[in-house]
This record gives sequence, structure tokens and C-alpha cells, in this order.
Amino acid sequence: MKKLLLLGIISCLGLMNLQAQKNVMALPLDSGVTVKGNTVCYMLSTTAFKVTVDVTKVREIKGYYADYAQSLLGLTNVISENKTIYKVNNVTIEPVDVPDEQHAYLVQLSSNQDKSNLQTDLSKKKVFSAALSKDVQQYTTYSEPIPNFFKNYADRTYTEKEDSFVETKIIDGVVTQVPANRTKVVSKSVNQKAQEAADAISKSRKDQYALASGEQETPYPAETLEAMLQELKQWEENYLSLFTGLVLEDQLEYTFFVTPKEGETELPIFACSPTDGFSTDNLTGNRNAYTLTFDPMYKTAQLEQTLCDSKATKEPKTTGYRFRKAMPVNVALQYQGKSMHNFGIFNMKQFGRIQTLPAGQDKTDIQNYGFVF
Repeated sequence: MKKLLLLGIISCLGLMNLQAQKNVMALPLDSGVTVKGNTVCYMLSTTAFKVTVDVTKVREIKGYYADYAQSLLGLTNVISENKTIYKVNNVTIEPVDVPDEQHAYLVQLSSNQDKSNLQTDLSKKKVFSAALSKDVQQYTTYSEPIPNFFKNYADRTYTEKEDSFVETKIIDGVVTQVPANRTKVVSKSVNQKAQEAADAISKSRKDQYALASGEQETPYPAETLEAMLQELKQWEENYLSLFTGLVLEDQLEYTFFVTPKEGETELPIFACSPTDGFSTDNLTGNRNAYTLTFDPMYKTAQLEQTLCDSKATKEPKTTGYRFRKAMPVNVALQYQGKSMHNFGIFNMKQFGRIQTLPAGQDKTDIQNYGFVF
């Protein structure tokens, strides 16, 4: 009876081995290695972050008559030059699993796996086949346009000028001087246009006072009076902007992906200069760089050792699937050495230990361990 039971156990183990992979080898393979039979390749997954940055672009535009603001209106706090200022409003991150190119493996399939059409079954599932785009996607969520009044007021304007002169004519054989007038069109000087704008501001204020105080002696309905005052106020602001200038804000959104390396505790992800704007290039040593910091929750000597090298000193000839579990890591954002925001704890594969299953395991779903390609 015991012999029959032992034979049954051996038979079951043999059937399990027939259903399992023959061997799993790390890529790239050593030169001279020959692989026979059908194979499948997969990469372990690692943790990347989708980063979204909201930036406000502030444009300060000098008024056309800024040089006359003090002399005509007594204004000193005006925009004296055109400039653009950038400031970061918000940064968000979202973890995503991506293939780890540093840990790719080739699986030799058993004959039983060949017959069960394992490759066909995998092709029906969600298989990773495209590389993760690292390009920065920029979106303008809102852009404040330059008002038409301000934009068009710089166009050259003209005025009519009458010249009076004496014209010499011969009437009935007698030379006679006759007064004459001639109208011609001349362009206005900047000083003239500035004076007209200042006069328009003064008139708008007087008209607003007249309406509000009732000097016009006309019983306008409240809605009509409010609309008239609002229109006069808008005209005053339009002309006033020609002296003080404009401040316009554009809301920009940047989206991109970053993948921290194994054991990396700091990763500069972007820079935003107040004058030069947003950039993801040349971040090393950039004082305007924003940096993600990673603080593993389990700082043990064993973990640090496994991050360096998780391979055994002497590997067997045949091995099973490699897999890696995620470890909890606190992720925060720093700027110029100061903490800006703590995103919280994320499970990151980079800080987990790579382990090897024994060969001949009855595991056919490789996607439990990574991405098939």
C-alpha cells in the first residue's frame, strides 16, 4: 500500500513538471548559449510616476503711454517694461507599472506548455508592447488674450488740419490776393494721443460722478443707471491700461513620466525658473529643480543588501520565474532643499527584493510577474 502511495506521489510530481517551464534565463544571454524549443520573454515590472505640473505664466505688458503716466495722471506704480514670470501652482503624481529593462528573462516552455498553446493564451491577454513615452505633453488650460482696445490703440491715428494762406489770382486783369483754406490729414504724435487718453479718463470720471449724483436730472431706472455706470467704468479702465499696462495670466499644464532607479532616494524631475519657465533638461545642479525624495519604510541591513545584489552566489543550472514584491516608500517633493509637499506612501517595486522560484513550478500566467513581450 505504501509503495502504491509513493508511486502515486511521484507520478503527480512528474505531471506537474510536464506542465511547467523548463528553465528561465536572464537576458541578455551569454554568448554560446543555445535555446531549443518555444520561448516566451518577459520583464519584471517597476514603478514609474505620471507627473502633472500646473504652472501660471504671468505676462506683464508695458502701456503705450507709460512714460506719460506721472506727468498726465500722477501715477508712479506702472509697468515700466515687458516681462514674463512663471510660478508653479501644483504638482501631482500617479504611480504606474512599467517594464524594467534591467530585468528581462527568457522562458523555455515545456512540451506540455507547447501543446496547451500557452503563447496563444498570452496573446489574448493585455500584453505590454509599446514603450513608455517620456515626452513632455503641454496643455494650455486657459490663456487670457490681450484686449482688442489695448491691442489696436497703438495703430497710427490721423487728424485733419486746416491751413490758412493767401492765394494770388488774376481777376479781370487785376492781380488780387484772395484768402484760402486747405484741409490736410496729419498723423498724431505720441504726446497728443497720450493727452487724448488722459482727457478721456477725466471725462469718464466726471460723467460717472454726474450719473451717480443725479446731476443729469433724468430719472433713469436702476438697471439702466447701473449699465451706464458700468460702461463708463470700463472705458475708464481701458484708457487707464494704456498708462499702467496689463497683467495677463496663462494657465499651463505639463504631463510626463519619470522612472526612479533601484535604490534611488532623490530624483530631480523638472525645473521652473521664474524667468525662463518650465524645463526637464539639464536638471543636475539646477537650483530651480524640483526633486522627488524616496524614504523606504523598512530600512534594514538585509533590505539594503538585497538592493545591491539579490542573486545567489552559485545559481543552479535550471531556475524558475523571477519575481519582485513592492515595498512601501514615502514620496515627497523638495525645492531648493526645502520640503514642498508629502505625497504619502506608495508601493514601489524598485525597493523590493528579486526572488527566484524553483524550476518546474506549475505557474503558466507569466503576467503575474511582469510584462510579456
